[in-house]
Amino acid sequence: MDTELSPPTTIDLGDAVLRPWTVADADRLRAALAASDAHLRAWTPWVVDGRVPGATLEERLAKHADDFVTGVAWVYGMFSPDGSHGSEVVGGCGLYPRVGPRAVEVGYWVAVGHTRRGLATRGAAALTNVALADPRIDRVEIHCDYRNIASARIPERLGYRLMPRGADSNMLVWTLSREDTSAS
Repeated sequence: MDTELSPPTTIDLGDAVLRPWTVADADRLRAALAASDAHLRAWTPWVVDGRVPGATLEERLAKHADDFVTGVAWVYGMFSPDGSHGSEVVGGCGLYPRVGPRAVEVGYWVAVGHTRRGLATRGAAALTNVALADPRIDRVEIHCDYRNIASARIPERLGYRLMPRGADSNMLVWTLSREDTSAS
């Protein structure tokens, strides 16, 4: 990506805190993923299984931490606000520069015991604002499975526009541009 996006290392959502993953989060994340397996697997199997075949959870978290620092991607853990390293994992979200030049994708997931509290909406809103505050980012996208109604409500609430879906695609693509936000 041709940007030097510098998102904050901590984002306070009120009843949750976003901060970059560390290897020390492995046990808490492992517990959240195990409890949420059935809830997440239908929509985001890569969250449960990981995108790096053969890598341990600790190695994945180390990669996320390194990617955050080096500007490859900005992946946050979402934690209960009762302490920076003693808190419970309630989900995760991130900014991923994989959708074209001057654009990022916002991704999110919430652990099964913490759904329906607006955490994903507030996390996605915060990261959308971070992305569009950078003058080198013109567009933010959110992708979700067309059957995941709860997830699809999030970009709709945040003012994203639904793009036409290809006949062979199971994904909805929502987009929000800098022009969209200045017009509203």
